[in-house]
Amino acid sequence: MVNMQNMNYYYDFSGQKFGYPLSLSINQFNRLAFSRQSSLEISYVLKGSYEVITESMSTLIKKHELVLIAPYDIHMLKMNEPESIILTLHIDFSYLPHYMVGDIDQSFKSCVCRKNQNEKLLLQIQQQLGILLLHFIQKKDNVYLLNKVISHLIYIISENKEYSIEQLPLTSKNHENYMKAILFIDQNYQKDIHLEDIAKNLSFSNSYASRLFKRYTGVSFVKYLSMVRIRHSLEALLAGKDSIDEIAFHCGMTSSKAYSQAFKELYGITPSIYRKQFQKNLKYNKEQREQRMSLDQKQIELIQHLINEKRIYQDENLEITKENEVILYHYKQIDHASLKQEKNELMIKIKE
Repeated sequence: MVNMQNMNYYYDFSGQKFGYPLSLSINQFNRLAFSRQSSLEISYVLKGSYEVITESMSTLIKKHELVLIAPYDIHMLKMNEPESIILTLHIDFSYLPHYMVGDIDQSFKSCVCRKNQNEKLLLQIQQQLGILLLHFIQKKDNVYLLNKVISHLIYIISENKEYSIEQLPLTSKNHENYMKAILFIDQNYQKDIHLEDIAKNLSFSNSYASRLFKRYTGVSFVKYLSMVRIRHSLEALLAGKDSIDEIAFHCGMTSSKAYSQAFKELYGITPSIYRKQFQKNLKYNKEQREQRMSLDQKQIELIQHLINEKRIYQDENLEITKENEVILYHYKQIDHASLKQEKNELMIKIKE
């Protein structure tokens, strides 16, 4: 379940609506239930901090740090500070032909990127995000540039799949059982399931299963199940094609009344009002046809550090920029390298 806290910073580019694999959003949210999707996710903190929990790590990502979530990894991102803002990018492999992506199960691994951990990868991703955001600001429609960014992100992230991650301290048998229960719900939320079904399927007692949810989620099984169902219903709700009755039925709720009550408890508003708020944020052209939202000044100020039209290349050691047709090389750790220039070639050698 994604709880929007402030629509002032809300931006959304949902390529999947048009059959395209890329989506990008800027918002403030609390994911109060575990998520699991077929896409590769990049979540980059623009302000504040978020707690990241997966099956294999638990850590805090702060301003200008990011987490990579591999496809099908169960994960949760919880707001750690009020007014925190996060940029989230998804590359949905279900929209890409198999020959382009291969076996995604073996190609990616969830990890955190910050200055003292996977810094090279952090800088590479920041650079690609900057290219992408500048494209949206300038309101270009160059699908080949978008394809290039997608391909480059897939390449650099898959190349770094062996980076180590911080291990979750909850390595007990209880935690392992809890993740099994979470996965069971994620796979069966559309059915009429009860706590007894989980207990029976996983050979738990009812009381043990109940204690697992209260300990690790802080809520009862019934409430957690409602959160999962509502999270899975959001795409259909925002698409605006199905009625509330149809959405409630498809996500496993017993009635539209039960769905609306659970939705209001989690969001503070009804699903119909939530849908209207989203639609108000869509920008329309003169012909009243739906088009992409525009990044406003508040959002641009948050992402300005990513956008550098003069930058040609950047890594942890070197930044290359172009100003007035002059190429400038900025070497960041000159004390760890030797420079040698012959004719028109500059040689940089890293000291052992």
